[in-house]
Amino acid sequence: MASMHETSTSLLESNTTAEPSTSSPPLYSHQARIGFGCCWIIVAILGLVGNSLVILSVILSKKLRTVTNAFVVNLSVADFWTSLSYPWQAVAILSPGEWPLATEVPCYIAAVQFYTGLGASLYSLAAIAFNRFMLVTKTTETYSRQYSPGKVSVIIATTWVIPTVVFFLPPILGIGAFGYDPQDNTCSDKDGHPRGSEYNLAQSLGLYPIPMLIIVSSYLALYIHLKRHFRKQKRRHMLQESPPLQSDDSVVAESTVSAIVVTASHKNEMVRNQRQAINRQQLAVTKNLFMVFCIFFLLMSPYFISLAVPSSGGFALYGATFSILNSCVNPIIYTANHPHFKGVLRIILRCRFSRIPEPSDWLKSVLSRRQ
Repeated sequence: MASMHETSTSLLESNTTAEPSTSSPPLYSHQARIGFGCCWIIVAILGLVGNSLVILSVILSKKLRTVTNAFVVNLSVADFWTSLSYPWQAVAILSPGEWPLATEVPCYIAAVQFYTGLGASLYSLAAIAFNRFMLVTKTTETYSRQYSPGKVSVIIATTWVIPTVVFFLPPILGIGAFGYDPQDNTCSDKDGHPRGSEYNLAQSLGLYPIPMLIIVSSYLALYIHLKRHFRKQKRRHMLQESPPLQSDDSVVAESTVSAIVVTASHKNEMVRNQRQAINRQQLAVTKNLFMVFCIFFLLMSPYFISLAVPSSGGFALYGATFSILNSCVNPIIYTANHPHFKGVLRIILRCRFSRIPEPSDWLKSVLSRRQ
């Protein structure tokens, strides 16, 4: 630990001596930095509150403890971890060219939180995309075998190990450094380091292309599978003389009698309504998949492109500001549209904890103490 601290200190001293304070003007004006700082603080509040509600929902309700939701919770933990760094990032952005506190330790921690949390969030999004593909396209037995509790734990651990290795390994090998960067006033990698551009490229290649490829391929394959499924459903309904009957015995008997006297035009109308319902379902699925992909691409691409292109350093803070919006958008995408999550979140916001479905043992004990 002491050797790592000495290495970081020596890197900071070398960067300071190599970059005189008058060598280059600041990349962003004071007014722009005030705007950036306010944005980061607002996103920090929204990200911490939103992701806390998601995590609390799973803690309080056993109904939400599914395999898919395990990845959603891991995503919220990653976004919560990243959001913890935003206030310190705002301090760095508003600083007058140097770290304003006596110690730079909070800035080091903020840089670690930002990059490891952002990377874990990206790989969690990829894990969710692939999980949804497997859930829809595979049989229940195959899905249960592929997503056993042990394998799920390994996948979740991997979403954190990869960003951690990508962040720490290059500085250990002497490629780049992290801390307060006076060039763009952030707690991040130091662009003034002799090998800073290599560190930026390593982070860009290690954190972005793989999750992007998994997300695109998973949702594209899922869309193709659903399109074929809906097409088969349409063909099946067109060949049927009457709409499918319900499974309940009394309803089956009643529907059988009604089918004898129903007119041909009425049959055609019901078949047409069923086809319209399938079209609406297909459109809804397509919209959701397209929304997830677009939000991911629009929010994440600018920052990682700016890392990979050395000449785009002046755009890095703009790209990073776009990327942090992911921390408060993810809870909306993956929980607000989920019927079970939506119900539990409403109950929590109304503080009616006794109405939470399938309450956890901890919640039961708390509620019993109140009575």
